Amino acid sequence: MDRTGERITDEQITALRAGRPQHRNPVQRDTITWLRTGAETGGEHALLHVEVDPGGEVLAHYHRRIAMRLRVLEGTLRVQVGHVVRDLGPGGEVEVPEEHLFRWTNPAAAPARFVVELRPAPACYEKGLTALYGLARDGRTRRDGRPRSLLRTALLMQWTDIHLPGLYRWLGPLLRVLAAVAARRGMGRELEQRYCG
Repeated sequence: MDRTGERITDEQITALRAGRPQHRNPVQRDTITWLRTGAETGGEHALLHVEVDPGGEVLAHYHRRIAMRLRVLEGTLRVQVGHVVRDLGPGGEVEVPEEHLFRWTNPAAAPARFVVELRPAPACYEKGLTALYGLARDGRTRRDGRPRSLLRTALLMQWTDIHLPGLYRWLGPLLRVLAAVAARRGMGRELEQRYCG
């Protein structure tokens, strides 16, 4: 998948991954590599390569301003969009419109690989996801992947446009206030310096 909607080949993925940092999240049991960043496309789109260990997963969330398209390259990925759950094999694709609940898991005994195209691709999303993976790597997240610090959680939710269902949906105004407090306390600079530099 690239910005024109054409399928990207394994050879192109290998070439795009060369020299780019990989970010491992031991909690979600996945590794991401930015193949194209929003900075490279003027914010139009980004392309992310994801490798998932057996049992790896991202819990249910949604984005208000970012749509995604996901295509499985290898293995099996169980994907939920809204209330629909599907198992996708190699070549399987799914669209995730804004405001739709989304989650994935690798239910198989073998690793899975997929690419995700995000539209649009704000730079703060990439920065936030990179910082979140760094926090997980450093053992600074809960078992569900959320940062241990509520202030960092609020800030990263704002950066990544990640919204959680349930109680968190109703706490939106409070989380915006907490994100502002985190920014005033310099937590954003600290996360950028530690994980995004």
